[in-house]
Amino acid sequence: MEKLSRLTSEDRDNLPAYLDGELDEAQTRRIESLLVQNSVARNDVELLSKTYDLLDELERPDAPKDFVEKTLATAKLEQIKTPLSDQPWFQTTQKVGILLSWTVAFIIAAVAGFLITNRFVTDGSDKLVRELPVIQNLDRYDEVQSVEFLNQLTAEKALLEEMRKATSHAQK
Repeated sequence: MEKLSRLTSEDRDNLPAYLDGELDEAQTRRIESLLVQNSVARNDVELLSKTYDLLDELERPDAPKDFVEKTLATAKLEQIKTPLSDQPWFQTTQKVGILLSWTVAFIIAAVAGFLITNRFVTDGSDKLVRELPVIQNLDRYDEVQSVEFLNQLTAEKALLEEMRKATSHAQK
């Protein structure tokens, strides 16, 4: 009784090539010796041969007249390399780069504008802070009738000294 052995996947893959006559001499001899020794291999080849015969009986569709031209044109187009600037990823990257550049420029302009206005533009509160002592003593200055009166007071050294003592006692 013949021992049944399984075909390797390589042998099974070579069976259609054997039927089509596409194997070299060494592989053809290997398949033929397999067919002599193995009924499973003979059965597989026989089934493949019947399948080929059935396929031959099917009606063959006619290819359009321009099929060859279109196929060759498509093959030539695939060989032509698309320029870098026409590739979608490059165009997307370029758009993102422009957007990012404008965003950075806007941020730099905003920061520069803030720093310039903060440094050189003054508001009214700075003047008020400088004039604070005058504002605090505004009521006292209202009592003075004129600048000439103040000049007369400063000429009187003794009177001025008394006023300083009186104010220093009042503040304590």
